[in-house]
Amino acid sequence: MRILITGASGYVGERLVEHAGRAGHSVVAATRSRPANPALGWVAFDLAQAQSFHIPPGIDAVVHLAAVTTASDISPDTEITAARHLAQSANRAGARLLFVSSQVARQDAPTPYGQTKWAIEQIVTAAGGVSIRPGQVYGGPERGLFGLLVRLVRALPVIPAFMPAPRIQPIHVDDLARAILAALERVADSGCVLCLGSAQPVTFTSFLATIARQRVHATRIRVPVPAPLVLLGVSLLGKSLAGRLGLDKLKSLFDVSPMETRADLAILGLVLRPIASGMARSGDDRRRQLAAEGSAMLAYILGGRPDRAIVARYVRVIEKLRGGEALGLPGIFTRLPATLAVVDTPASRSPQADETGWRLSAALAIAEASPAGALRFLGKTGQVPSSPVVATLSIARAVALSVAWRLARALAAPWLRAPFGLQRPGHHGNRR
Repeated sequence: MRILITGASGYVGERLVEHAGRAGHSVVAATRSRPANPALGWVAFDLAQAQSFHIPPGIDAVVHLAAVTTASDISPDTEITAARHLAQSANRAGARLLFVSSQVARQDAPTPYGQTKWAIEQIVTAAGGVSIRPGQVYGGPERGLFGLLVRLVRALPVIPAFMPAPRIQPIHVDDLARAILAALERVADSGCVLCLGSAQPVTFTSFLATIARQRVHATRIRVPVPAPLVLLGVSLLGKSLAGRLGLDKLKSLFDVSPMETRADLAILGLVLRPIASGMARSGDDRRRQLAAEGSAMLAYILGGRPDRAIVARYVRVIEKLRGGEALGLPGIFTRLPATLAVVDTPASRSPQADETGWRLSAALAIAEASPAGALRFLGKTGQVPSSPVVATLSIARAVALSVAWRLARALAAPWLRAPFGLQRPGHHGNRR
């Protein structure tokens, strides 16, 4: 498929160009300036001068991403006129038209941005095209609104906890790119609007906290902020100044309507990645999760922190033999590996418990083949107690620690075992 993409140099556009190329499509970028990639086809496109634009021959589909996202001299009417001309040009060329809109698109939206998106949707629908309403786009390079949020979270020691809490439906930028290509290939219903984002909305504050934890790797204090007070401040600044500062977007945030996304995601055959995973720069933190899982299991077996080489061996084994998905261990197991003893049981009660047991066995085999494992399990040869008194005290200490640990494990088991489907305590010792 030969695809023309307006706004191909933007946040979503760059990722779409990359995904389209990987999928074997030919891309023509329609942007104001020539792309840095000389192998990429290019035609000049400017929203302010769109009426002189003509779609080159041989184009099968047009994806309209170009938009005014910051304070600009381009008026909403100019943007709407450009979309109308593009739709007419696509029809003349016999090309499919897809417009990337926004979750805030609505006829009575509180901002010109949302109203403009809704107006363009009507044009695309009338032309037989498809519109996509994505939720909060995040991940990948720190660009667009996502880049602004990351920079703010990185710079500030606190994050706002708006009251009442606005809810958003995030979608990773790469998942959105995949959705656009899938819509061009699969959706035959002309004039439809697809709503895409996490099926379960999350609070904006929790989204910022995830940025802090997974992207910035820092802890941020949540400070309650009344939403009406923020809106009053935005109003006092005036439309012009609030627009230049980007604060007018808060009106849309506080007024965003939830979307039902399950059906549209199913139409496209799209499964969104977990938000925490998507915050990784690579867009996928499975290896990091596996490394944390392996570190915990190996530390439990070895009685100390394992070296990177052993952990890397564990990650490779799970990727090759178990599909590379992490168990999703609760945080207490990764922070305190010794607590894994409460799920180290010979009697399984669920598939999760069976998988946990398999991985503990794999970690044991890896540990035993390492120098640290040999020292742990075989001990230092040639060493004997210096005296009967020392030997007796060593035995007493070991017995006391064993009794204390068994008592602590029995008390903690009901809470720690629940995620693994294990209903009653059971233990067969440290997997030796």
